[in-house]
Amino acid sequence: MELTMAGAYLGMVMVLFAFVTETRGLISSRSVSYLSLMGIGEILLTVRASVTGEWPFAVLGAIWAIFAIWSIFKPPKNQN
Repeated sequence: MELTMAGAYLGMVMVLFAFVTETRGLISSRSVSYLSLMGIGEILLTVRASVTGEWPFAVLGAIWAIFAIWSIFKPPKNQN
C-alpha cells in the first residue's frame, strides 16, 4: 500500500471519529481534540487528493484543515 493511501485511511478514520464523537455529545466541536482530529485528518486526506489529482477534494480538504487548525489558535471571542 502506498504511503499516501495509508495516510488517507488514517485521515478518514480521524475525521469520522471526530464526527461520531461530536454528534454523540462526547466532545465539543470547539474542543482542541475535535479540531485537532479534523485538522490533521483533513491534511492527510488533502495530501492523497493532491497526489491523485482530485483537485476539488484537495481544495475542500485544505480549507477545512486551515479553519480547524486556525480555530485551535484563535478561538471565538464569545464562548458561552
